[in-house]
Formats: sequence, structure tokens, C-alpha cells
Amino acid sequence: MSKNNRLRAARVYLGLTQLQLAQQCGLKEMTVSRLETGRAQANPELKAVLANILRKPAAELFES
Repeated sequence: MSKNNRLRAARVYLGLTQLQLAQQCGLKEMTVSRLETGRAQANPELKAVLANILRKPAAELFES
């Protein structure tokens, strides 16, 4: 599974919409969409925030 699909899968598993995830981490919904499709890359700080919200290690979500 690609890292983009892992991010989406973790979000969906928790029952979160892109908008809900965006609101929880202070992003726009479009940014979450871009992260999930690979059109944007998360910086280390954002990776940590997303990992915390999605209850997964950052390496599991973002490493190839």
C-alpha cells in the first residue's frame, strides 16, 4: 500500500472525513486531499500531528 493510501486508510478507519481531519490539525480540506493523493508532502511537524490524530506511528503512515 502506498504511503498516500495509508494516510487515507487510517483516516477512513477512524471514521473521519477529510474536513474533520483538516479541522483537527488546522489545515484546509484541500490540503488533506493533496496529501492523500501525493500532490503535497507533509513536513516533519505535520507528520507528527497527523500520526497523533490518526493513532499511528508517523513512519507507518509516511515511509515507503
